[in-house]
Amino acid sequence: MYKWIIGFILCGSLPLYAGVQGDLRTGGNLYKQKKYGQALSQYNQILSQHPSHLEALIGAGTSSYYLKDYATAQAAFKQAASQDSARKEDALFNLGNAYYRAHDTEKAQQAYRQAILRNPADKEAIHNLQLLLEEKNNQQNQNNQNNQNEDKNSPNQNPQNNPTPQNGQGQESPKDSSASQTDKDAADRVLQMARDKEFQEQPRSNRGSADNNSIEKDW
Repeated sequence: MYKWIIGFILCGSLPLYAGVQGDLRTGGNLYKQKKYGQALSQYNQILSQHPSHLEALIGAGTSSYYLKDYATAQAAFKQAASQDSARKEDALFNLGNAYYRAHDTEKAQQAYRQAILRNPADKEAIHNLQLLLEEKNNQQNQNNQNNQNEDKNSPNQNPQNNPTPQNGQGQESPKDSSASQTDKDAADRVLQMARDKEFQEQPRSNRGSADNNSIEKDW
């Protein structure tokens, strides 16, 4: 009797399982066709019945990411990352990207650090974290430089206590602003490079083809 009940339960669950897998395949195909809105609807359909479904969460997150709905992407990746699964690292990496695109670099750093703790060999997470740290350092240096320039050019300085250097002909030496402008331009180029070129922005979505129900890293 016990075995019969178990068998009945398993048989009854097969249509439900097949339906979810079919929805995942449909969502994956739409995602690959870059129909992110339709893919998101497909994943949300699964989540309406199975709110913690890991692959549907990651699919919904990556679709929202490409739709530039970073708040929705963050919520999906956060929920996926809360599960102790083989996809936790991917969810954390994606969460870091979503935070970065929403200009929340502090939370992005935290997510990348967690991904690296999960897998110290995660090259993409390491790369992005390094870029964020370099960006933060460059921004701090630029702010320090700007503050120094403001102090030097402050009209409140007493010329008697801080005499202006004179040139050989008794005239004030011209202020050389080219150096500070060069520093600013260099910092801006570094920041732009980190944002638009070097940053590994591709979220990790479903591995494998949409036909075999596995998941692929979408580089």
